Amino acid sequence: MREETMQPLPQKDRRLCNLSPVDSLQLDQIERGTDRILEEVGLRFEGDPETLDMWRSQGMSVKEDRVFLDGAWLRSVIRASAPKSFRLRARNPVHDTIIGEHAPQVFAPIYGAPNLQYADGRRSMGALRDYRELVALAHQSPALSNTGHMICVLNELPEPERPIQMALAHLECSDKPFMGSVASSEAAEAVIDMASLAIDRGSSEGECDLLHLINATPPLTYKANPLKCLRAIAKRRQGLMVTSYMMMGATAPTTVAGALIQGYAETLAGLALSQLWHPGTPVVFGLFAIPFSMRTMVPVFGDPVSDLVQIYSVQLARRLGIPARGDGGVTSANIDDAQAGYEGGRATSIAIAAGADFILHAAGWLEQGRCVSFGKFERDERALREMCGRGTEPVAPPKPLDVDVAAALRRRVAV
Repeated sequence: MREETMQPLPQKDRRLCNLSPVDSLQLDQIERGTDRILEEVGLRFEGDPETLDMWRSQGMSVKEDRVFLDGAWLRSVIRASAPKSFRLRARNPVHDTIIGEHAPQVFAPIYGAPNLQYADGRRSMGALRDYRELVALAHQSPALSNTGHMICVLNELPEPERPIQMALAHLECSDKPFMGSVASSEAAEAVIDMASLAIDRGSSEGECDLLHLINATPPLTYKANPLKCLRAIAKRRQGLMVTSYMMMGATAPTTVAGALIQGYAETLAGLALSQLWHPGTPVVFGLFAIPFSMRTMVPVFGDPVSDLVQIYSVQLARRLGIPARGDGGVTSANIDDAQAGYEGGRATSIAIAAGADFILHAAGWLEQGRCVSFGKFERDERALREMCGRGTEPVAPPKPLDVDVAAALRRRVAV
């Protein structure tokens, strides 16, 4: 059975006035365009026979790795069991957050930056020491209720070691909720095990310990690793943020309508899969598009056309009855200057006003996401506090980990 909307946790917060809903006739047109793409073009699901078998078992037409889908049926699968809201648990229950339309909006920092820019202008590649400092900054912020994941890349460590070290940083430097790893299905499960050990509250419908970012690969493709991660995470009853992140003119049409139709097709398929693998899996709908410059051959973060995509994507999520992702703080600026403030501030304001429930990249984003700036991180965080009325006092230091739990987590790092 579908979970009813959960009551928000007591928390000092306010939502800004939401933008008026867009024309339902326009949303109908997007749905019809999406259904045609799904039926006539289909999506590719590469390198994962289990996913293809799942689609076959549901009566879908499968030709090699391309699957032709019924959009109305996908929506019915999602509406039947995906929760309208869910609790994302923290190591400290005081910091639990509810993700959903009537709860305080959740903000998390930048995700995936390989490089760092310090407050004095120095630059370096991301490293574990910096990562732990960034997690601590996110913890101290009354505006950031989630400490995220991969705030910067741990460039000095071998790739197989990074997910465990990042998870340990989130568990030791904070007791707020954070996001899980999708480096591989094995890494995802290892981090789920670590979070479960530290949070230690068992399994419960409508609740999870971690939220994981699952990306489609536009145009109209899912690669093997996201598919395997999605399945493993759903079966462990953990949260999934299923997202289509498109570059308009490169991996998606140049028009807002065309990008929305393609992105909706990609996201619908992933969301439905999550419910087929485990009905009731907590999910967040993600759809974002950025114009791609054929002159510079880079995405133009900060272009106002992305704001329109953001507004429509939240309304599409509302039609499905599930939480929506927002993208805040994004900019093409290379330094923390007026351009960074204007573009990033507008993106965050639109995500808030559109009614997005979980707003990623809300602090620290620079250089089309290739850099996390300590200076911008602190400025973004301060602006969020003032905008959303979340107080000025730093959050209390994290509760120490239980001695036995800390030792067990450290042993996992040593393996």
